[in-house]
Amino acid sequence: MSIHKKLLLTFIVFSGVLIISMALLVKWSFQYNFRAYVKEQNLSRLQEGALRLADYYAQHGNWNSLQNDPPQLRQLMRRPSPLSGPPGPPLPDEYSTSAPPPAKSMRLFFLLDAEHRLLLGKAPQHIQPHQLAPITVGGQPVGYLGYDLDRRVLSHMDERFAQRQGRQLLLISITGIILSLLFAWPLSRFLVARLDQLGQQIHHLSEGRYDARVALSGEDELSRLGTHLNHLALTLQQTEQSRRKWVADISHELRTPLATLRAQLEAIEDGVHTYNERTHQRLVQQTQRLQQLVEDLYQLSLADVGALQYRKQPCDPIALVQDCVEEFRDAFAKAGITLDTDIRLTPGLRLLADPQRLHQLLCNLLENSLRYTHPPGAAFIRAHQDHDQLIISVEDTSPGVSEVQLNHLFERFYRGESSRNRETGGAGLGLNLCRSIVEAHAGSISASASRLGGLAVTVTLPVRTA
Repeated sequence: MSIHKKLLLTFIVFSGVLIISMALLVKWSFQYNFRAYVKEQNLSRLQEGALRLADYYAQHGNWNSLQNDPPQLRQLMRRPSPLSGPPGPPLPDEYSTSAPPPAKSMRLFFLLDAEHRLLLGKAPQHIQPHQLAPITVGGQPVGYLGYDLDRRVLSHMDERFAQRQGRQLLLISITGIILSLLFAWPLSRFLVARLDQLGQQIHHLSEGRYDARVALSGEDELSRLGTHLNHLALTLQQTEQSRRKWVADISHELRTPLATLRAQLEAIEDGVHTYNERTHQRLVQQTQRLQQLVEDLYQLSLADVGALQYRKQPCDPIALVQDCVEEFRDAFAKAGITLDTDIRLTPGLRLLADPQRLHQLLCNLLENSLRYTHPPGAAFIRAHQDHDQLIISVEDTSPGVSEVQLNHLFERFYRGESSRNRETGGAGLGLNLCRSIVEAHAGSISASASRLGGLAVTVTLPVRTA
């Protein structure tokens, strides 16, 4: 069964049960209150009848004439009509107010004498005090007018009125159910149509059609779900684009050194080039570049799946910075770039980190400056403590990076300047790997324009004092 039919059936059943329950409650309430109303009216007649019978007894002095002429009791108990005037056209039988047959007119009332002996009517087996209205003359009880609560309190006219109300209530209930059906049909179709749109969007996502969007108006839960699905589609679309770019960049980066190696080897085989020291250095350079690219890809893949191992221990950040600087000092001097440090750290400061990964982080930053800084140039590495944070920055001179490019420097295979080719630069994985290392140490890394005219990369790490 479809959701449309389920919603429609649920709404109809719920509305039907609710309407029928309300109809039954209204019917019970009407019958209960109507009977109470009729009972109060009869009790009122009982009091009025007792006063008339007291006047009758005061005039006749006994009940003998009333016993000999029972219809007189019916005349005394009958209330005068509040309307007077010429008779109008005859009413239908169901609205007729003619008196019921005489044999049944006094079935609710009975008359007792002062000794509680039955004079007229039919008394119940058990008479309660509240069923009797005393008839007093001169302050002395001369009889009692009783009301039989065990008998039916409704007259034929009252019963016909109650039946008419019951039929009208049934008609109203049926009308309510029909109206609920007419209302439930378009409502269920409206809800199911929106669910169909959401289902169609999910189907598009499962087929890889990430450019599809769903448009649902309103501020309800289904509209918010549609917004979330659109956001998911956008995220998947961007992820798919990044994946395709990633595959294209990897294939391109791997193809370049492999093509160079193949060309060099084929040239040696064909006798175009002789195998000498220069050829050997080219082959070694391309092999090392290929090895570094594969190693970077391996490290990034480990970071992506959370398998990159970190052996954190208290380490000396001063020694880490100085070791990396000494390792690169000769390379910077050979490239015509000066490398200076400005370390303002308190001796005894300890950093809970993996020293090998931090060494890899600093080496990547220094290597990035070495590759892209134009000689003659300069690079500075600064370190200082700000409360419970260690801040390390690496700055260099021109060329700089534009404001737009700064937001993409930590993306994979991104180079800050198109003029930086693969001979002088890397594959664009170093800064991305740096970000993974910093995040694993609960720190942050950012890039900005350097005051020296080049690039400034700032690393912030939490510290522990010894």
